[in-house]
Amino acid sequence: MNAGQLAFENLNRFGEYTCLHFEGESYTNFERMKYARRLAAVLRHYGVKSGDVVAVTMNNCPEISASFQAAWILGAAILPIMPQLIAPELRYILDHSETKVVITSEELTAKVEEAAVGLTHLKHILVAGNCDSVNATDIRQDIETSEAIEDLQKRDSDDLALLVYTSGTTGKPKGVMLSHSNVIANAESGQDLFIDKSQFRFLSVLPLAHVYGVLTMNLGNLVGMINVLHPQFNPQKVFEDIEKFQIQRISVVPTMLTYMVGFPGRDDFDLSSLERVSSGGAALPNELRLEFEKTFDCIVTEGWGQSESTCIITAYRESESFRPGSAGRVVSNYEICVQDNDANELSSGETGEFCVKGPHVMKGYWKNEVATDNAIVDGWLHTGDIGHLDEDGFVYITDRKKDLIIKGGENISPRGIEENLYRHPSVAECAVFSIPSKQFGEDICAAITKRPDTQVTEDEIKEHLGTHLSPFKIPARVVFLEQLPKSSVGKLLKRKAREIVLPMLNEDTPNESEK
Repeated sequence: MNAGQLAFENLNRFGEYTCLHFEGESYTNFERMKYARRLAAVLRHYGVKSGDVVAVTMNNCPEISASFQAAWILGAAILPIMPQLIAPELRYILDHSETKVVITSEELTAKVEEAAVGLTHLKHILVAGNCDSVNATDIRQDIETSEAIEDLQKRDSDDLALLVYTSGTTGKPKGVMLSHSNVIANAESGQDLFIDKSQFRFLSVLPLAHVYGVLTMNLGNLVGMINVLHPQFNPQKVFEDIEKFQIQRISVVPTMLTYMVGFPGRDDFDLSSLERVSSGGAALPNELRLEFEKTFDCIVTEGWGQSESTCIITAYRESESFRPGSAGRVVSNYEICVQDNDANELSSGETGEFCVKGPHVMKGYWKNEVATDNAIVDGWLHTGDIGHLDEDGFVYITDRKKDLIIKGGENISPRGIEENLYRHPSVAECAVFSIPSKQFGEDICAAITKRPDTQVTEDEIKEHLGTHLSPFKIPARVVFLEQLPKSSVGKLLKRKAREIVLPMLNEDTPNESEK
């Protein structure tokens, strides 16, 4: 079993077709596979063999997906790295992963070189672009002249295919080890969500270096997707290409929906082809979902997943109606349950930690057995996400376990407060988190960005929340920011928001008592 077989099977199943549009150029699936096979020959020339780790770090471009296929053709594992990382962050991953070869782009070469200084296991920096450095190699001509490798290296289903480093919000990032069977099973479960599994037109704006983007790539091979790839998210470009290519589907994170709804020129484009938008990566505020559906006359659904599960865990089948607050049902070939702190399985409606089991669950964390043993207990992956199942098996996630606010001994859900903040017409984005409190141990703070041309005060926000929440859940402080910190995939980072806000609060921050 080899995850690269998905691309090989695509050629047999669909024949030759235009599978990719990027920056004014179009490519067929046969052209992309030929490029990947030649790139595999180049990697082999530079010493890559079965079992090695090959890293790729670039902004979205066709060379990224080709790097995946080339590594898998040789039986190597691929390590996608977000291009936004700074050199020290990149160095840690390259060092910890024992990467042998890095594939990068012209604009990132200097940073990769800086990160690679002194790493003896890193043998080559290969550049898919101009390169005048003595420490890196321009491989474009090599790819053009190399003889393509035709055969796919056989691998065991449990062999390492994909190594993904988590964001590292607490401590150093951990390397999530995903096998060939993990990757294939996750893509096949994604395929099962569709009623019509024939080819459709899809717009890719999510980073291919993220598991969400990897899933899209592999799913595209299974269903013969016609993909329009963007280097990065830009609302203007998104609207232009939805109209130009008659895009039917797009996958996003909630922040992107916010930008699209608020884009001033949105009505200048014909977006009638857009049928379905899938949101993931963070909780989707229901008010935002409703506003997007009304504005663009399409269906918006929510899914849930994480790197440790190869991406997707729950989603909506196309035959299922949306249930506000729910991220859908568990995908095929997966088991899910809710457990309390003593690992007892809870009934529907009871709140606890979601645990999942199945062929999507990671092999473990790279060189970190303790973290692996803590995450996977008796075959169950403990996700760290809190919520409940309803009687029909729909998943309702209320919080990350680490994000719960414990005020005066009571667990308070930030998401419940955030959902009500989004009901205020001036709120564009928000994050609710804990702040220190002498009276309660922890109290509640809300960081908010306002919609353009709106005005609102801290007292007005509290008054608004008072009509929807008990007094004990009203934030002690409301802080307005120009923007909220986000990850490279647009996921809102509460920990960093808290780090920004805490110094802004006076040392004598009032502790709101129950009113």
